[in-house]
Amino acid sequence: MHGNTVGISNLVKGMKIKDVIQKLKGIPCGFRTTSCPDQLAKALEEYLK
Repeated sequence: MHGNTVGISNLVKGMKIKDVIQKLKGIPCGFRTTSCPDQLAKALEEYLK
């Protein structure tokens, strides 16, 4: 949802990438094994490669 991504963006603004990954990686969404925050963490990990 758009609101969730805006909220996540505001929460991590100004944080170091590695800190964002540490906080968001592995967060599930209900019965799913991943979530919007987890996907952001995965994308940031790829970016760092």
